[in-house]
Amino acid sequence: MVARPGSDSEESTGGRDGSRNERTTRPASDARGAVVTDGGTADRREVVLVVDDEPGAADLAATYLERLLDGIETITVTSPTAALERLRERPIDCVVSDHDMPESTGLELLETVRSEIGEVPFLLFTGKGSEEIASEAISAGVTDYLQKGGADGYEMLANRVDNALSRRQAESDLREVNRKVTAIHDFATELSCVDTVEEVFERVIDVASEVLEFDRCLTARREGEYVHPAALSEGVTEDDVRRFELGEGIAGRTVAEERTFLVEEVERSPDADPVADDIESAISVPIGGYGNFQAISSGRATFDERDVEFAELVTAHAAEAMEQIETEGALRAERDRLAALFDNVPSPVARLAIDGSGARTLDATNDAFESTFGCAAGEVTYEEMCARIVPDGVDSIEPDWSDTDLDPIRTEVERRTSSGVRDFILNAIPTERDDEVLLHLVYADIDEQKRIERTLRRLHEATREMFSGEGRETVAEIATRTAIDTLGFPASGIRLYDPDSGTLRPTAISEEATAVFGERPPFGPGDGLVWDAYDRDETVVVDDLRNEETSVGYGDLRSLLVVSLGGHGVMPLGSPDPNFFDDTGVQLARVLAANVTTALDRAERTEQLRERDAALQRELDRLEKFAGVVSHDLRNPLTVASGRVELLRALIDDDADEVHEQIDRIENAHARMGELIDDLLALAREGRTVDEPEPVALADAAREAWRTVDTDGVALEVETGNATVHADPERLRTMFENLFRNSVEHGRSRDGVAVSRDDENSSSEFSNHSTSSRPTADDSVEHGSTGSRISPESDGDPDVTVTVGPLPDGFFVADDGPGFDGVDPDQAMEYGVSSADHGSGLGLAIVREISDAHGWRIAVGEGGDDADENGNESGARFEFRTDG
Repeated sequence: MVARPGSDSEESTGGRDGSRNERTTRPASDARGAVVTDGGTADRREVVLVVDDEPGAADLAATYLERLLDGIETITVTSPTAALERLRERPIDCVVSDHDMPESTGLELLETVRSEIGEVPFLLFTGKGSEEIASEAISAGVTDYLQKGGADGYEMLANRVDNALSRRQAESDLREVNRKVTAIHDFATELSCVDTVEEVFERVIDVASEVLEFDRCLTARREGEYVHPAALSEGVTEDDVRRFELGEGIAGRTVAEERTFLVEEVERSPDADPVADDIESAISVPIGGYGNFQAISSGRATFDERDVEFAELVTAHAAEAMEQIETEGALRAERDRLAALFDNVPSPVARLAIDGSGARTLDATNDAFESTFGCAAGEVTYEEMCARIVPDGVDSIEPDWSDTDLDPIRTEVERRTSSGVRDFILNAIPTERDDEVLLHLVYADIDEQKRIERTLRRLHEATREMFSGEGRETVAEIATRTAIDTLGFPASGIRLYDPDSGTLRPTAISEEATAVFGERPPFGPGDGLVWDAYDRDETVVVDDLRNEETSVGYGDLRSLLVVSLGGHGVMPLGSPDPNFFDDTGVQLARVLAANVTTALDRAERTEQLRERDAALQRELDRLEKFAGVVSHDLRNPLTVASGRVELLRALIDDDADEVHEQIDRIENAHARMGELIDDLLALAREGRTVDEPEPVALADAAREAWRTVDTDGVALEVETGNATVHADPERLRTMFENLFRNSVEHGRSRDGVAVSRDDENSSSEFSNHSTSSRPTADDSVEHGSTGSRISPESDGDPDVTVTVGPLPDGFFVADDGPGFDGVDPDQAMEYGVSSADHGSGLGLAIVREISDAHGWRIAVGEGGDDADENGNESGARFEFRTDG
């Protein structure tokens, strides 16, 4: 109201150490004594009285205090009597007294000062200190106690005096804050009795002038797009204010943005243009969305953050009071509106009068209430009305309105009407009239809505039943009964399309429909309304069949409703009454049809999946049988060949090394053929889906699998802790065996040379049929806090380390061997893919089959803990995601 908007520099947080109404505050120690007022500055220096019977000692202490402390004045006296005279003559801010003086002691002077003058900071500064004197001083309540002695002693004295003065000022400030807070609280309490917004604006000016001691202040009220002056203090004239547009000037911005502004120096803002010429600083605080409060001053930096805080506290109470006044006004208007509409509202309405004791009287009822419930005010009492309209077992909802906050209640209730019990929404609206409460009970009939809700719930239950049905016929039978039992249609049926005959076959026809027109044949193209609804995929409604020409007869039916089921068929519904199917009935039939269509889709998919599963099962059975036959037919001649080789070896001389070498190669080939036969049989069996998994400890499964693999020169580290996975225990162990064997055969060293994954010609020399190197129960196992390590039986460091560890959603198996050696890691899991010349390519394929059978996701890649000399990642890593 007093300044147009300037630059952002107008908004600052600078403090002020001035006063209004001759108030004084103590500033910081580096500017003690400078007091700013609206009229300028005044020298009110803080006074320290020094008392010592030795004049030289008193002067020396005073000299040090004035030299070390800025902005203080010292007075020296040589006796307690003279000190008391000074204290009675003028305000003294602090007393520094010797203790041992001829007239009386310093503690006796302290006692007199406390009784006559009050709580003035009192420091005992004595040259003859002792523990006894110190104890007495503390007990007497001295502010501080210290001994004389050198320059350091006087510096300490100055520091203690400064602290005492600061504490006194802080205590004074705190008392002032408490005084203002208490006064503002009283102001907020008084606002509860104010009836108009205009009076609130006036009260804000009163508390700002009397409590916050602002000489010049004003309030402004928002009216549309303008801010108008509302109330002015005595120091503000009409010439100091004007109307502002919303958003214009400090006043307009305060209201528009509901934001506080603190302007320290108007002249430093080139855009500032105050209404009054003598304005140098101001604060502007919003009063909610109702207006604002401003305090102005002719001095610079007159206001500080504390002034802003108190002003905001006052305006917050004012805004709350204004909101309450407007709310109460709205309630009064609502009460008047209810009274005006009472007789004309179409809904049943009753008005109760509740006196201070809580007694209820049926004060009035409108025509709709009397016709709906059959009772009227003046004819029945409130108790009689409740007995008539509230069904047995149903509680009345009205609380003790005479002892509440008069909040409206909206709830669903059952009430007995002239036509039976129906559902209503009851709005109970309380208002005050004189010394009683008027309670308007407004009833909205929702019986039809509740009936539809109950119907939809039953439709949902029927849909769940259809979803659990075994086939399309079951779904059709459930839907047919639902149309009658839930929707209340007299006759119903389901006709499903038969692609073989190209007709709509009567799959499920209700007994009621059969009783009306007997057994019905399939309908095809040209067979009237039912086929048309299917062919056009639309809903057909006939209000009266007697007014329609139909190609087929419908017996005694007069109304017909046919709802399409998509490509599945149609749902015909009928009634012997004309105009039976209203809009609600048609919509409910469409909801049922949509649910039936979804259930038929599901049944169709389920049947397709069942047929596919059966075909897959037959294929698996054939594959397993084939693998068994192949295994048996191949293993028998292989066994015979192996036996012949043993006989042949016995016939060869021991010194025929070349012959024995060839026999060794034959035996290796036989062993390899045995491995291929085992892998083929395992591949046929491991792909079966795991139907009943159980919790399996990963660590136990890994160690059991490790014991079945030739692992000389290889170490196992298990880091899974107590982690478990839901799996088939036997197949999980088989998967671990294949992974371990893959790491061992492709990664361990022979004669100190690493065997790569493409150097598999000699893999049979480390065949998993050998048990000479398998760990036993006595093998070395190093246990840690979260895992364990199984070391190789041979001495020295392991050639390869295999690690089994956890993942957030599964587990992994990794080794630090040579990796995949040119084979794409993703392709390594395919059938027949191997980096070895004589590899079967089935080991990792079996791993993939077992993982798929469990429904796990597998990721394959390179990269263990180490890298080769060129920095390339080494090792193979298999990650299994088991969380679905």
